[in-house]
Amino acid sequence: MIRTAEFYGLKKIYIYDQNDLLLPPGKSKFARAEMEKMARVWTAGAIEHIEVIPILDVADFLANYPGRKMATWVDPSAKMLHEVQFEAQDLLIVGNEKTGLPEDIAPLIDQKIYIQGHGQTSCLNVAVSFGILMQTASTQLLASK
Repeated sequence: MIRTAEFYGLKKIYIYDQNDLLLPPGKSKFARAEMEKMARVWTAGAIEHIEVIPILDVADFLANYPGRKMATWVDPSAKMLHEVQFEAQDLLIVGNEKTGLPEDIAPLIDQKIYIQGHGQTSCLNVAVSFGILMQTASTQLLASK
């Protein structure tokens, strides 16, 4: 997702890392250096060009974010992606693959977005969902310039 965000020109990405996956293993200089090297490899160097900002309190962050909060939601009653009009200051939110976004943040979301599929699988890989959102938003925003 970091690579995708940077590919589409984002300067920063916010990540809520509830499982501490972004923390380097151990406290040794070697472990930190190895983690930084792997981050450059995994993101094809994108990590060098984008700021990764950790979110510690999701509710507080969402309540204070100045733009619209647009979140993918596995619910066909949400607005279909092709019906959404994106704005430059929108915050695009995707949940994890296993559980999606927690219901308790639903009141903080301005627009729930459903990516409609045509197969039997009910959801996509989180990175794929993010890529679809970025392509759709980018296309709309470039067309409106």
